[in-house]
Amino acid sequence: MHMKQTSPPWSNRHACPAAASRTQCALAGFTLVELLVVITIILTLAALTFGVVVKTRQRADNVLAISNMRQIGAAIASYMTENDHLPTFRDVGVSPAYSTNDPYTQASVLQPYLGIPELTSKTQYALIFRPPGLKPDNMSGQKNWHEVTSYAMYNNEYITPSKAYLPKGVVTDSEGQDVGPFGRYTGGGTPVDGWRSAQLDAALTRFTAENGGKIATLSKAPAMFEINAEYPSAKGSWPWPVPEKTLRQDHVNVLYFDWRVESVTPKFFFTP
Repeated sequence: MHMKQTSPPWSNRHACPAAASRTQCALAGFTLVELLVVITIILTLAALTFGVVVKTRQRADNVLAISNMRQIGAAIASYMTENDHLPTFRDVGVSPAYSTNDPYTQASVLQPYLGIPELTSKTQYALIFRPPGLKPDNMSGQKNWHEVTSYAMYNNEYITPSKAYLPKGVVTDSEGQDVGPFGRYTGGGTPVDGWRSAQLDAALTRFTAENGGKIATLSKAPAMFEINAEYPSAKGSWPWPVPEKTLRQDHVNVLYFDWRVESVTPKFFFTP
């Protein structure tokens, strides 16, 4: 006598009717709890992956920013070697615009040393001055990246006194007005050259004498640095549209007068 074999009741829990579609069968194979567990795992993995991607992008932006600043430093050093003095820039705020109609912006003066296209009467913008990591929601309401000033050159008026290693009064023009390391050009008259090596040395010596023997070197004096509204200048707010927030999470990049780039904490750099 042959007994009819029957399946245990639990074996049909995920049974799928023959007429059901493959998708319906797949859905029928999971309970609500199982689906919720799977969704939770997927969301957790997505969040972890997104965090890794963001951090990787931030690191890549910082590496590129440092590389760009090193190239700018090398261009300034080349200019100084060729002309025996620092270049003259018309403004402390770094401008990426260059043309024959505006020959004293940072981009115009350094164009031959940066490998960017020749100056013409048409305004162009040097991408090497575009700070990596600058996003549209961090441009103080400006529409274009080149309308935002993201870097500043050395100037005693905007650097906290304890970091102003190149004091005023070392170099003056024919009218007795102070001339900073990167010369002076107001848009009219004859531009004043930037400092020579001997004048840089004289400024460092003067700072040491006026600050109780505190040693000042070119490796401590900031030539160019990233700026933002979160860390105002020693004078208060910056006089141009600047990024509303710092471009780096925990530091700013600084190009020193020995043409070395270093990442420093913003509070260390902008406060006494």
